[in-house]
Amino acid sequence: MSISMKSGRWAALLLALFPVLFLLLAATNARATSENAIVLRNVTIVDVERNGLVPHRDVVIVGDRIVGIQAGGTARAPRQGRVLDGTGRYLMPGLWDFHVHVFSAPGEEDFALPLYILNGITGVRDVGALRTLPEQQRVAAAIERGERIGPRLVLAGALIDGPPGSWPGQMVAATPDEGRQRVRQAKAAGWQFIKSYSLLSEPTYLALADEARRQRLPLYGHIPEAVLLQTAIDAGHRSIEHFGRITQACSRDESAMIEANARALTAVEPLPALMAAMMGHNQRTLASWDETLCAEVLRRLAHSRVAAMPSLMVSDFYLGKDPKPDDPKMRSVPAAVRAQWGQGDWRRQQIPPDLLAQAPQTVALDWRTFKIAHDAGVTILAGTDATFANPFLFHGYTLHDELARYVEAGLTPQQALLTATVNPGRFLERRDQAGRVGIRQRADLVLLDANPLEDIGAIRRIHAVLANGRLFDREALDALLLDVQDRAQR
Repeated sequence: MSISMKSGRWAALLLALFPVLFLLLAATNARATSENAIVLRNVTIVDVERNGLVPHRDVVIVGDRIVGIQAGGTARAPRQGRVLDGTGRYLMPGLWDFHVHVFSAPGEEDFALPLYILNGITGVRDVGALRTLPEQQRVAAAIERGERIGPRLVLAGALIDGPPGSWPGQMVAATPDEGRQRVRQAKAAGWQFIKSYSLLSEPTYLALADEARRQRLPLYGHIPEAVLLQTAIDAGHRSIEHFGRITQACSRDESAMIEANARALTAVEPLPALMAAMMGHNQRTLASWDETLCAEVLRRLAHSRVAAMPSLMVSDFYLGKDPKPDDPKMRSVPAAVRAQWGQGDWRRQQIPPDLLAQAPQTVALDWRTFKIAHDAGVTILAGTDATFANPFLFHGYTLHDELARYVEAGLTPQQALLTATVNPGRFLERRDQAGRVGIRQRADLVLLDANPLEDIGAIRRIHAVLANGRLFDREALDALLLDVQDRAQR
């Protein structure tokens, strides 16, 4: 046998052994750090994606990763770590709220971030703020380093609107050239997403969408009021925020309503003109909504892989379903914010009584369209629009209500859970946050006292939360809640 042949055989043998050697080294490393491990003993794993349960399992966590899953009672107790008995309890992936505004008021994040952890929400997408990106990034980095309590932050608030702009702090683009320029400015500033807003003209929106594609920045946000839904689909819109425009696209009169909006935006005072033009749109949509047309619209939406963030709980504000002053959730809201909410909101005050009277019919049609969209295969991303600027949309708590609303609209508990676990990870293309309890997945987990696949209300019965591998048992969660409530009263 020649030397070259021997070398080839040794090389082949080493290549064959490499995966085994790698696993042995990984196991050795896990044992070396096991003194800092967390073992969740004898839990029932909730497999949201497959709608099933895996009982009697020990889940081993080292750092921010799940490193082992084995038969219940067999995992060795770490020398200096933690063992939490999960007998009779259910371990599921941490939840996502995919539409929040954590930084809309000074110091809002100090109250908001702990409330997400308290409610088993280990990831949020922030979609617009009154704070600079570097300020937001510092908070996100502190959370990742374990220096601050809070969920993972996806910062996606690069808002671009048409003139005069709907909110303070937005970038404004009046022309296609300005739309392209704003996208390039956002990328230079460090933003990784572009959010379109309501007042953009169609030419400016299309230029913005094209530039976002060139810059490889995903485009999401409001469908501008002067843009047809199909136009946005064709332009590469990734996720539609809020559901009203989808319902409107199921109307035979969508084109006429969009044309009226476009004319209004050319007025000297575009915002009042647009509001006046839109006043009759709900009634018109109710009269011209077509189920056959809707099925075709939603089929195209699903085929194009455009996601939808419904925020169905927003409608409670327009239905007048305000929580009572003694609602426990109110105790976690700063006193000054509660006082502001109690004074009423300009958005509700400017709606004529006859339109408010139609709100229940409009909401019911949104629910119906939402169910058809889900059944057609449209990816749903659970979100709440929680912010101090939106009365009675609570950080943390409202996501539980949102998921319950999906079940009320016709989804199963498992289908509702998918919108806040599996779907966000897929949308973000994060393989280690895939919405499942598995080895090498991030240790973002919730331990519940009841089975959420049977009753969506079980997500409120939280025994422990792991966020980025950091364990908050029931005692720690109770202490965190008391701290937030105490600061809110002061």
